[in-house]
Amino acid sequence: MPTQNTQQKQLKEQFLQALQESDTLAEALELCSLPKSALCAFIFKDKVFAKTFDKIINLKLEIALLETALRSKSAGILSFSLTNRLPKKYNKAKKEAKEETQEARQIVYVQEETGN
Repeated sequence: MPTQNTQQKQLKEQFLQALQESDTLAEALELCSLPKSALCAFIFKDKVFAKTFDKIINLKLEIALLETALRSKSAGILSFSLTNRLPKKYNKAKKEAKEETQEARQIVYVQEETGN
């Protein structure tokens, strides 16, 4: 007979799987017959569960934001999304562009010695 901890672990795994496949949080809760109060308890008491839950939710939000930006052809939203989603790639390009446009701050004259 499974213990309560084993049942909770299975329920958490089922919910996270349902959340990945569902369009909404409500749909995932319904698929697993999980009350909102139980979800809140899992999030507050289980740091690993909370971290995985956050990753799934953040990914869903990013996808929704990108879809909206592409649909509306909004360069500002798309740029913001890409620099936050892929900072190493897009912030690097921004940094290189900034370095190329920097102006000289000081001019130093060096007099070369002539061999006379």
